[in-house]
This record gives sequence, C-alpha cells and structure tokens, in this order.
Amino acid sequence: MEEEKDERILNLLRLKMEMEKDLQKKGIKPKEQPKKDVAPSKVKLSFEEDLNIPVQDIRSLYDLNYYTYGESDSLIYRSIHKRLMQVEEGSQRLFLQLLEQLLQGDFSKKGCFGQKSEYFDAIDLTMSLYGTQRPPFSDVKRLLTEYPSSTAVLLSVAEVLLFAGRYREAAKVFKISYANSQDPYLGILTEAYETGQINSSLLTGCISRGGYKLLVLLVSALLESEERSSKIVEILDKKSYACAKYIACKEKRSKSDEYPFCPRISILNQAIDYTEMGTFERDLILALSDFDPMALILLLSESVRRKDVESAKKHLSNLINSCESVGFVPLSRGDLPVCLRGVLGKQFSSKVVIGVDDPEEGVKKLFELVDRYGDVQIVYRDIEFLRLYYGERHCRNLYRRV
Repeated sequence: MEEEKDERILNLLRLKMEMEKDLQKKGIKPKEQPKKDVAPSKVKLSFEEDLNIPVQDIRSLYDLNYYTYGESDSLIYRSIHKRLMQVEEGSQRLFLQLLEQLLQGDFSKKGCFGQKSEYFDAIDLTMSLYGTQRPPFSDVKRLLTEYPSSTAVLLSVAEVLLFAGRYREAAKVFKISYANSQDPYLGILTEAYETGQINSSLLTGCISRGGYKLLVLLVSALLESEERSSKIVEILDKKSYACAKYIACKEKRSKSDEYPFCPRISILNQAIDYTEMGTFERDLILALSDFDPMALILLLSESVRRKDVESAKKHLSNLINSCESVGFVPLSRGDLPVCLRGVLGKQFSSKVVIGVDDPEEGVKKLFELVDRYGDVQIVYRDIEFLRLYYGERHCRNLYRRV
C-alpha cells in the first residue's frame, strides 16, 4: 500500500512539471505564490501494537495460545479482529468470532452459532466454566464420550478438573493428551509435574518450535537452579503477567498486590505476612485451599507451630487426598516457619524423601522429624505446572471472586 501511495505522488509531480513546461512554451508564467515562513511540521508517528497471528491456522484456544501466550487478551482480540476478513471459510470465521467473545469476557453466547465439532464443543466447555465458575461435569462426561481422543477437548476437560480440585484426574488427562499429540509443551509440563525436573530433549523441542515462549521461561525459572534462573527471573519481573510476577516475587520473597485473582500470589503474600508477623488471613487461605494445595502447606505450618496434632492431621489428609504424591524432606532449622521452605523458595532437591500416604502415621512422622532435625519440607506434585498451561486467563476468570 505504501509503495502504491508513493507511486501516485511521483506521478502527480511529473504531471505538474509537464504542465509547467507547456505553459512556459506558450509564454505563460505560472503565478508565483508569496513565500511564507512556515515552521517545520513535526511528524507524529503512532504505531498500534499488533500480533502476527496466523488466523487461518487457529482451530482451538490452544492453537491461539501457542502464538500469543503471555500477551493481554485485549491485544490478542485486536490482532484477531484486524485479520478476521482474511478468513474465507465461514465455519472458521465463526470460530474466531467465538474466540473474540471469550477474549472480551463475554461467556453468554456459547453454542449460539449452531456449529458442531470438537473445536466448538471444546471452547463451549471453557466458556461454561468461566461464565458460571462451576465445573460443568455433565458436559465433561458427554464430550469425553463423543471425542475421547480430541486434544482440544481433553485440554478443556483438564482445565475443568483443575478448577474442581480433582488434580489427579487432571494430570491423567494431561498425560493422555500428550500421548495422543506428542506436543512437547504438554510433555515438559507433564514431566515437571511428575518429577519436578525438566526433560532436556523435550525442552529443546519446545524452543526449536518457537511457540509458548513465556511458558517455557516460566517452567525453566521454577525448576532451574537459583544461579541459572536468576537471569530468567529478571526478564519475568518486567512482564505484565500474573504467572511471571508470581515467580519473580517468589524468587525475591516479596509481596505484590497487582494480581489479586492469582491464588499463588495471594498465598505467597500471606506466607510472607506469617513469616514476618506470625499471622495470616485464615479465611482467605481456607478458601484458597479448595483450589490450591499450597494453601494447605501454610495451614499445616501453622498447626505444627502450635503443636495442634488434630488440625495438622486434617490438613495433611486433605493434601494427601488432593495430590498424587506427598513426602517429607528433613532439613535443618532455617529462618522460615516450619514446612514453608517450598512455599517461599525452590523445592529442595534431595534423594531422602519419606513418602506419606496415611494422615495418622504421617502426622506422627512430621512432628518427629521437626523435633529431630528442626524443619521439614513438604514435597508433592505441584498442580501449578499444569495450571500454567492455561495462563493468567484461567485465574483471572475463575478466582477473582475468591
């Protein structure tokens, strides 16, 4: 377009020069205009930020996240809307319009397009979840029957299960999704959840593909050593994104009030208050414990400090029931309240992990280890690795009312 405009201007100038030559041949001089002192105009350039989204390739919310993870929904919406008319296929254009509604926070018109496919049903399920903040289990059962091997459907189902606190089932669905798709991004998250480590070959595959760039940084920052992750954290701290801010604040052990909908930031803030003042907002942490096992660690820490065996047993039981694997790592006494080493810092890498599957015996062992060594880190399979796949949008739409 710019080249055509420049060509038109050049043609006009040529035409003007030719007309002046004709007038001069006829002895007619063009009237000279008096010169005016004109202040040089200031050129104002304004560029609207834009994402180069290949809209023709977007068949699911997760295709969109591949290209846009970490960006604001308003920017993603503008970028899609700008390219919408490039899409000739009617069904594809309708799907993108449904995506636009979701990005604008409008969850009321799901299913109104009369389209039936795994992709439309998958996004309908997500919109039902976001619109009601209630797990739509009847839809989950129906879709698993209709589309048992659809990656888009399975990932939408996993998000419902995560919000419902059914972490074990969500992890199984993730594993099936990875087995079906061999998507390396699902692979590194599943591996991180199960082992607390990064699979180097999968990570290399993710980097070479070039998608989900911020997601790869988030996982690396959580699992790399402090020395190797410090530079990544510097990058994350500059991002206007809740998931990035949580990891940066955890690394620096600092509070943030920017993202009140983020469960992990809220738990981190309360853990810092507990460390510094000996108290935290108990009602808030109890509410968050329905959505995040890390809240149970803070409640467990308080119970152990007060030597409240029954309360500790209750919180440990809830943790065992919600997580696939719970264990204790004996540590020497530090500057933090007992059991909070993983909440306010990195998971401690150790081969000495004492597995726990019975709350009664587990509480006895916990108090025994604290008395003997001074502290214990609670290790478990952290659902944050799975939740990161859905990004800030998940927490903003589901936990803002907690």
